[in-house]
Amino acid sequence: MFKRVYLAPDEFTAITLREMLKSQNIKAMIQRFETSWLDGLPKMMKGGWGEVLVYEEDIEKAEEYIREFLQDSTIN
Repeated sequence: MFKRVYLAPDEFTAITLREMLKSQNIKAMIQRFETSWLDGLPKMMKGGWGEVLVYEEDIEKAEEYIREFLQDSTIN
């Protein structure tokens, strides 16, 4: 089962983190909150653009990779 590992503030960050996790052999996907007909309402209600999701057993490794990646980048 997929679980949230990161609440992404925007699409660019979500895609970048998903691809970084995939490069570490962690299956990751994005669940987007926004829909075109609501014009940003879900983003305001949920506090972000969407979620980066990984399998439950990969959460610890994924969180560590994300933490290291964000410390070393200007995305944060």
